[in-house]
Amino acid sequence: MATEKLKFRIELFAIAWDKNPTCEIYINKKSHWAGEITGTEKAPTVIEFIHECIEGDNYDLTIDRKGKDKRQTVVENGKIVKDQMLQIKSIEIDEIDIGSLVYEGVYTPSYPGSWAHQQKQAGNELPTTLKNVTQMGHNGTWTLSFTSPFYMWLLENLY
Repeated sequence: MATEKLKFRIELFAIAWDKNPTCEIYINKKSHWAGEITGTEKAPTVIEFIHECIEGDNYDLTIDRKGKDKRQTVVENGKIVKDQMLQIKSIEIDEIDIGSLVYEGVYTPSYPGSWAHQQKQAGNELPTTLKNVTQMGHNGTWTLSFTSPFYMWLLENLY
């Protein structure tokens, strides 16, 4: 069984007014990092780790966004004036910036119960998953699926 060791470098930043978001980063449910995101767009939080992959297997890189409660969103006159957001700035795998492939990740928000209920009563259907998302306003997971060998997956998905 051939393996490859992949180096991951993830840049995240927070938009927050009260407390910063937290997250945990996994590859196939194996936790590689957990903590508070204190970085800004100009000086993001940088997370680096190595994960050994078995060639031919499928993998999920997951960012589990946490730390937001209903007090983190302030609404005045029907408009959000203060909020807490977690933003993916960039992802490198094996020193290759995956660029626009970051938009292939699937964001599964965990909507607050009372807000989701209000939206449903107002006739708004909330999506269970979203693509083309790098900014996460709700707690939830963002997952990018890939296969090993990584370079083969990269070539197959670039075009």
